[in-house]
Amino acid sequence: MRAAVSAFCSIQRPSRQEIAQIEDLAEPLLADVSRQTLRFVAAALSECLHPPAVLVRRLCAEPVDICAPLLVRSNALRDIDLLSLIGRHGLGHALAIERRRELDPRIARLIETLKTSPKADETEATSSPPAMLDRLRAMMVKSPERDMTARWPEAPSAYLKLRAAALTGNPSLVRRTLASLAGIDEHDAAGLIADTDQSRLTQALKGLSLSVEQAYLVVSASQPYRFGTAASIRAFIEDYGDASSSATPAAPIPLRRSSN
Repeated sequence: MRAAVSAFCSIQRPSRQEIAQIEDLAEPLLADVSRQTLRFVAAALSECLHPPAVLVRRLCAEPVDICAPLLVRSNALRDIDLLSLIGRHGLGHALAIERRRELDPRIARLIETLKTSPKADETEATSSPPAMLDRLRAMMVKSPERDMTARWPEAPSAYLKLRAAALTGNPSLVRRTLASLAGIDEHDAAGLIADTDQSRLTQALKGLSLSVEQAYLVVSASQPYRFGTAASIRAFIEDYGDASSSATPAAPIPLRRSSN
């Protein structure tokens, strides 16, 4: 198990097949390996850029002394996953989740509420997980209209969504946002962002109707290392302008569409 997970974590951009392979290999072994090995696996996967999401969620069902690194750092866990983990496992998991960077403020407030009455909430989570989960969901979506008004002064455009994601400094959030807006999967979105000549990324941003200034802000916020000199900034602006003048309005982005 240690060797397999270490080998997987060394792959910079694992394919879907490689992700499926590590999940198929690890799942039957989880019940037989030692707690020390489970801690090793959780710690290793918490640092993985493209973790196997199914395996991560399975490990997060373990006691918090094993899965804490994943609860704190793993980008495989989305808000709904965090919510479910708190509802099923109570305050211990919640306190680890509280340490995450860029934690949704609603989840942070929810954890504060649990901390004020830990015994009652842990008892509820243990005796009736569905009831606890329903309560947490209600707290999260209590006022969606008010939340949207607080976040956005107007209906969010593609640019506003991308800008907000880029300014968080969270690469996984940028990938998810770009994938959602462009109608592609996250693996394709990661490929766009990592492309050294930026031609496909430029085309994708142009397809989302971003101006050159908007595109530069999004790319420079998410990848500041690309723009160390005035010449690199000028090259991006010129290339984006060339793409704008040569693109046809109905031309599709040449990417694999998401199967979801």
